[in-house]
Amino acid sequence: MRVVRFIVRNWPLKIGAVLLAVILYVAMVALQTTQQWPGTIAIDAVNQPANSYLIGTIPQVGNIRYIAPPNVPISQSTFHAIIDLSSAKVSETDSSLVSVELTANDPRVQIIDYQPQQISVRLDPIVHKQVPVQVDTGVVPSGLQPGTPVLSQSSVDVSGAASIVSKVAYAQAPIRIDASGLDVSEDVDLVARDASGGVVDNVTFNPRTVHVQMQVGSQIRSETVPVNPVIVGAQAAGYYITSIDITPSVVSVRGQADALALLNGEANTKAISIAGATGDVSAKVNLDLPSGVTSDTGTIAVVIHLQSPASTRSVSVGVVPDGARADRVYTLSTPSVIVTLGGATAALNAFDTSTLTATASVGTLDVGTYIVNLSITVPPGIKVVAISPAQITVTVANAPSPSPSPSI
Repeated sequence: MRVVRFIVRNWPLKIGAVLLAVILYVAMVALQTTQQWPGTIAIDAVNQPANSYLIGTIPQVGNIRYIAPPNVPISQSTFHAIIDLSSAKVSETDSSLVSVELTANDPRVQIIDYQPQQISVRLDPIVHKQVPVQVDTGVVPSGLQPGTPVLSQSSVDVSGAASIVSKVAYAQAPIRIDASGLDVSEDVDLVARDASGGVVDNVTFNPRTVHVQMQVGSQIRSETVPVNPVIVGAQAAGYYITSIDITPSVVSVRGQADALALLNGEANTKAISIAGATGDVSAKVNLDLPSGVTSDTGTIAVVIHLQSPASTRSVSVGVVPDGARADRVYTLSTPSVIVTLGGATAALNAFDTSTLTATASVGTLDVGTYIVNLSITVPPGIKVVAISPAQITVTVANAPSPSPSPSI
């Protein structure tokens, strides 16, 4: 009963309050109905990991439903959409699912729904590799013949997403040959190409350009000429050049007739020094070609063979006994002999003959007279041609006994 009395007490006031609440709610709904904006919003990527590349395009946010007072203007600038890539995986094959966060720049706008709220992204690692540079001359005007291009560098570094860089086969340097036949000398922007010649976008070259030089003319021709090694400096005294090995000994060169005429029928190498050399000199050098002449040949291997002419020299050498006993007296038929030495002149000039001795081996001789052969030791590169005389007479006697001490 108490509950019933409580319900019916002041019932007109309570019914009025309920009706007022309903009216206010209806008014609020009428003033702030759920609306859908017809446009789309670009999604900004934030906190992308370093050394990564976002593959593909990011979709836009659409189907935006919101509540806002009628007097609030709604435009594209009202909304801001982002994806946070700080936790996305950097991988050539795997993708990551990230949330799309849509916010309103006006606090009076309440976002109810939007699509998409999650998207799949793939972050490729940034990689580098070296690729060759190839010149593309395009369509060559009739009557002109381009020469061999000379590049400031034959390869360049290409960087970008791993899945994209892997497609790059070479860097193309496209040039245009003028119908006037002017030589080419210019910096050329590089274009990334795959193995089939297709363009590969979204990569970076370092350097971005290469300098291309190319002769263009109707008189360009090829010739085969011998290689001439240019030798500078003087070898050590007493040595001379016996022969020179050159590999390759002939090369193919290209150029216009007047430029090829400067060769005088041979292709010189860069200078090879033999200053002070006392033996063979080996070197790998480039060709030293005049301006306007080119060759596909790389380095030239040159071996310069040096020798010193052989000669002889006679010197007087002292004779010494070898293996003499203290209790013997040795008498030699001559104190010295004439020794003739042979070898390279330079080696003989450098040899100090004052250190030479001729030895007679007497260690096994007893008392008596003997004919003994002489021997002489010389350094490598020098030989004993003759010893005069080659034998000497050695007389061996007992050493005299010491005199007895006088008696006191």
